[in-house]
Amino acid sequence: MTTSYPIILAHGFCPFDRVINPFFRKDNPADDSFHYFRNIRSALISNGFEAHHSRVSWGADLKRRSIDLKNEVTRITDHFTKWPRVHIIAHSMGGLDARWMVYRHRMEDRIASLTTIGTPHLGTSYADRGLKRFGGLIPVARHLGLNLQGLKDLTRGACTQLNRITRDFEENNGVLYQTIAGAQPVKLIFAPLRSSYRIIRQEEGENDGLVSLTSAMWKENYFLERIDADHFNQIGWWDGGAAMAAMDRETFEERIRAVYLNIARGLTD
Repeated sequence: MTTSYPIILAHGFCPFDRVINPFFRKDNPADDSFHYFRNIRSALISNGFEAHHSRVSWGADLKRRSIDLKNEVTRITDHFTKWPRVHIIAHSMGGLDARWMVYRHRMEDRIASLTTIGTPHLGTSYADRGLKRFGGLIPVARHLGLNLQGLKDLTRGACTQLNRITRDFEENNGVLYQTIAGAQPVKLIFAPLRSSYRIIRQEEGENDGLVSLTSAMWKENYFLERIDADHFNQIGWWDGGAAMAAMDRETFEERIRAVYLNIARGLTD
């Protein structure tokens, strides 16, 4: 039996599919093979689930992105006239967007569950490093029309503050919180993420190339499982090359889709 509530997929910081095809605006096509969540929504639908993509500001701050997500949830549910509640499966910063949305906009009665995959609940040392080295470029980018303020909300200090503010609320608000974390050895990490992997490994331990295992796990009582996947694998993208030499593409895609289907099958109204 499937849940009667829809599943909304919430993307992370700077979704790369908009860079791959900046002119692509239709967000819920039948063919999602080039979407951020690659072939995930279609897999959920083919297995009987109501599923939708959501879109928030590309690299904006948590405040802006949480408002955007709230508007997306409201739009998808037609102001909650179609469905009174939703489930959210979020990747990376999308999990922080959803947490802040529930808290700031008091949507605990509208969000039945939030499952996060590779979300830096404790922040990431890579954001700390990036802000320290390139933080001065964020205002410059803003003048050029590129909002990257969200990087500040991915630091360990910012996430410590977020957790302090939301702690009591999240423990008693009735939302089902669940987390999934990914980690791999460096030789299996997508090549462009190996530099960030080494930075995070040195400061935080095992990671997926952008988020540490402990940060993605968040709290022990929320933790569902650890998966053998880097940050891009977690949303259905095949690394190819040496990193995937031990697994064929079809097996990989079936395994990742199974992660999302298992989440969905475990949801209740």
